[in-house]
Amino acid sequence: MSTLLWLLSFVLHGVLLYAVIILYTRFSALKETERQQKKILEETENTLAAFLLELKEENERLEDTKSRADQDPGAEDARPRPEPQKEPDIPDHMEKLISATERVESEENSGAPSFEERVSELYEQGLTPAEIARRMKSGKTEIELFLKFRGKAVKDS
Repeated sequence: MSTLLWLLSFVLHGVLLYAVIILYTRFSALKETERQQKKILEETENTLAAFLLELKEENERLEDTKSRADQDPGAEDARPRPEPQKEPDIPDHMEKLISATERVESEENSGAPSFEERVSELYEQGLTPAEIARRMKSGKTEIELFLKFRGKAVKDS
């Protein structure tokens, strides 16, 4: 009988030792994660502080420049003005391709009414979102969301 108790004691000690090891590894992993988060937080704070200092210096320079410009209005005319940007030169074949593509798109758009136009039209005719969804072969929720975003009150179906 005492052998059985000794065996049970060793098994329990082994299980407890295993549980302590698992808890220790989890605890150390948690501490490491916490340490990394603190490091990231410090880096973020330092970056934001540097950004704010840079922004403050830039604002001070801007205020100085503005105050000098207000005191000396003739100095503004002496500064060179930036030239307007020229459009990049596009080869002729690219221009033709672009115009052809635009023409095809405009022809497609001028044909049948778009999905959105059709949904709005059906809704104005008094159909419910469920009926519109069946006719358009689309989802009821999609139609309801579309009508909601278009600012039209959705009737309960």
